[in-house]
Amino acid sequence: MRLEDKVALIIGGTSGIGEATAKAFAKEGAKVLVGGRNNEKGEQIVEDIRNDGGEALFVKVDTTQFDEVKQAVQRAQDEYGTLDILYSGAGIHDSYQTALDMDEEEYDKLMAVNVKGPYLAAKAALPVFLEKGKGTIVNVGSQATHVAGPGGSAYVTSKHALEGFTKQLAYDFGSKGIKANLLAPGFVETPMTEGIDEERLKDIPAQRAGKPEEVAALAVFLASSESDYMHGTSVTMDGGWVVGR
Repeated sequence: MRLEDKVALIIGGTSGIGEATAKAFAKEGAKVLVGGRNNEKGEQIVEDIRNDGGEALFVKVDTTQFDEVKQAVQRAQDEYGTLDILYSGAGIHDSYQTALDMDEEEYDKLMAVNVKGPYLAAKAALPVFLEKGKGTIVNVGSQATHVAGPGGSAYVTSKHALEGFTKQLAYDFGSKGIKANLLAPGFVETPMTEGIDEERLKDIPAQRAGKPEEVAALAVFLASSESDYMHGTSVTMDGGWVVGR
């Protein structure tokens, strides 16, 4: 029960790593708001959590719309009295397109979800955290946070940018009781990675893809008091893929 009595908003919580994280947080005692755009999937995850003895509700959130993110934060306050943890895990891929291949509209959409989304979420949650003098932000990066290759031009740029944003959050607000860190998973079995050539697995020392539940366990650590001396850190979980890059 490492997150007992904590209230967590999971943005991007209706599939993949976000879904596993919502369930892991609930199992550790958190009251969880599952945020996403898929009502049916979100309500199913909430039902799964409740059937397992946890407490959760679904909030419809488009992470690129500040009003919707603010409403989700307000919902946490209305239902549970506060917000303690913000997990920003919504993201989209660019199918490995180069700067020459990708058109401007696609580029803008990816940046809106992968970079602007976590900024808007933090902007909505920070006033609550500052008022209480404590709060935790976990942003979700990627192998592409550190190296080129795990995505195309826009994706790699977005994940590098997210690391910089997370560091700046820690720099600006760490002294005010707010902890911000970045979780950088590698090749994980999620809807985003379906159809990607598994030839890449031979370049991973672990010789396999990761499981969402493994990444969720690390997210629990970053959200818990056990990591309170970690500020602005990027934590990689990728089966060793980047060590040989």
